Amino acid sequence: MHATGGQGGAPVPFMSANPVMQIVGFGLLIGTLATARENSPVMWVVYGASSVCWFASHFLIDRRPLWAGIALVSSAAMPAAAAGWADDSTAVIMVGVVLGWFAAWSRPRAAALWLVLSSCLALTLISSATGGAGLGDLGGYALVMLLLTLLGLNQRQYRMRADQAEQLLRQTTLMQQEQAQVAVLEERARLAREIHDVLAHSLGALTVQLKAADALLDNGDVEGVRARIRRSNRLTDEGLAEAAAAVAALRDEVLPLPDMLAELIGNFRRDHRTEVRLTTTGTTRPLPSGPVVALVRATREALTNAVKHAPGGAVDVVLNYDYSDSNHSDHPDHSAPDHNYGNGKVRLEVRNDIPRAAAFVDDGPPVSGYGLTGMRERLALAGGTLQAGPDATRRSWRLVVELPG
Repeated sequence: MHATGGQGGAPVPFMSANPVMQIVGFGLLIGTLATARENSPVMWVVYGASSVCWFASHFLIDRRPLWAGIALVSSAAMPAAAAGWADDSTAVIMVGVVLGWFAAWSRPRAAALWLVLSSCLALTLISSATGGAGLGDLGGYALVMLLLTLLGLNQRQYRMRADQAEQLLRQTTLMQQEQAQVAVLEERARLAREIHDVLAHSLGALTVQLKAADALLDNGDVEGVRARIRRSNRLTDEGLAEAAAAVAALRDEVLPLPDMLAELIGNFRRDHRTEVRLTTTGTTRPLPSGPVVALVRATREALTNAVKHAPGGAVDVVLNYDYSDSNHSDHPDHSAPDHNYGNGKVRLEVRNDIPRAAAFVDDGPPVSGYGLTGMRERLALAGGTLQAGPDATRRSWRLVVELPG
């Protein structure tokens, strides 16, 4: 047999969790009727009608739970009302068995359950007292019915807890499946960003250089073609480096951030003959691969822009592992020294002097093709921020990146 859970949802087994109680209930009912010492035909009619309602409830409980409840209540009410005219305690035992079964059913609400239980108990005691039962008999009758009812209530609580545990397990499984789907979507988005950052920008910039070289070749500008070819070679090298860094990030195999910055700055000094100073402060600690790659790319972009817009100027790169912004402005115009530590933030600042007569050098698109907008989007995914602009003196350009770490 099955019954729908009291709080809705899928059908739950009715009484299947405790087959012992099923056997006890059927055994008590059949045994009580088989050993009854009853001489009144009317009482046997009552017992027969009660038994018919009892068995009918088991066939209705799956498809017609309302009618099953009415049948159970009728099965208990009939012997309860006639208990005072019975020759033995058969009617009382029948009431107790049916009430125990009804109490074990998880579908009735608590108010309806207690109303039925208290009404049948009171009706049995009143009927028995009317029929001349003494106080001792009434106490025994009440004890028998209460014990069987408590047994049913205990089974009801057990089954409801089991049902709640099953629903919780089902919800947990669904939540884990949804989390797995979200993780897959996030990983796909991450791969898409890596492919876009590395291939789309690098190949796009390379295409521009090659088209420019082709146009210069038509005009006979050999030196311009050579410059564009050298530029294309550098773009290819940078693209390969970006691809290697992206693959390493996807595999969580990136080097420590200071080492990657030192390697980047060393290559930049060699390729551009620019003075770049790296300073690391705070307690060095490992960071996730995503933020590490984002910080390295932000540094590369800042160095490229510094060479492009302020050639010949020195560049300072400051990496602070223990930065605190409690007494420091996030805006790049604030030029006070950074000496606040303690909240576990990682802060990267790239500063370069702006020459008074700095000329704009058209050296093509940035090598990384990453751009401030792309950097902000990538850092936002890691909970970071980016600020870029001149400082308060208007003599230096600053790029400031902060990440929780």
